[in-house]
Amino acid sequence: MPRLQGHETPMATDAVVTEFVEHIERKLDKLLKQVEMSEPYRRVFDPTAESKLVLLAIKYVLLEVFSYGPHVTEATFTAISRLPKNRPDLMKVIIKHDLEEVDHGEMALADFVTLGGNEEWARTRRITPASFAMGATVRMLAERESPFCYLGYMYPFEALTPILTGRLQELLSRKGFPVNARRFIDFHAEEDVSHSKLLKHLIAQVVSEFNGAAEDIEFGFDCFTSVDPLPIWEAAFTHALMELQEANHASGSPA
Repeated sequence: MPRLQGHETPMATDAVVTEFVEHIERKLDKLLKQVEMSEPYRRVFDPTAESKLVLLAIKYVLLEVFSYGPHVTEATFTAISRLPKNRPDLMKVIIKHDLEEVDHGEMALADFVTLGGNEEWARTRRITPASFAMGATVRMLAERESPFCYLGYMYPFEALTPILTGRLQELLSRKGFPVNARRFIDFHAEEDVSHSKLLKHLIAQVVSEFNGAAEDIEFGFDCFTSVDPLPIWEAAFTHALMELQEANHASGSPA
């Protein structure tokens, strides 16, 4: 991976950069543990979980991804536009990454529809408060805070996704989940490994070359993780339980 061009500000020492990256990794590990302890995670990954509940939980997570996805993409382009104008090298790297993310909301919607979701409803409904809060957070970070906050909100996105989708692949194979509804999950289990490495590299480079970037990145991380993934998962899981209860009621099965 090519090294980014230098900047006129004094560069942080390698030790300072390494410590910050390790600090962010520790926060990421803590976030993963919180996810693993959450009700949606425990219920979905419970070996005795009903296959229908697993399917519905994923269905509604995909709907949330479709809902907030455009906001993340647009916010990131805003952040890119606010980067130092003497750093087109930095802009090019981030633009390429964001372009690779542009259609992922549509990918999630396609799988949502395959799982029985209504496309017209998904495109015209008002998004959930959880997705609204997530979209508002990334937009505010990109528009009102340092553009380097982008790295703080995008890194946990890209770093956790391959871990969680990789686990889902194993689970869904056991549950008989429709293969044609796994495009989003299978794609991200592979692609986001390289994206995670890219963003980790960018974090190290930016902290090295820009004074104050570490604080900006961590602020972006903390703001983002207050609205995703747990609030998003909880909203999706609530909708999954409601649909399951409605289906059980209609069929006369016990809830």
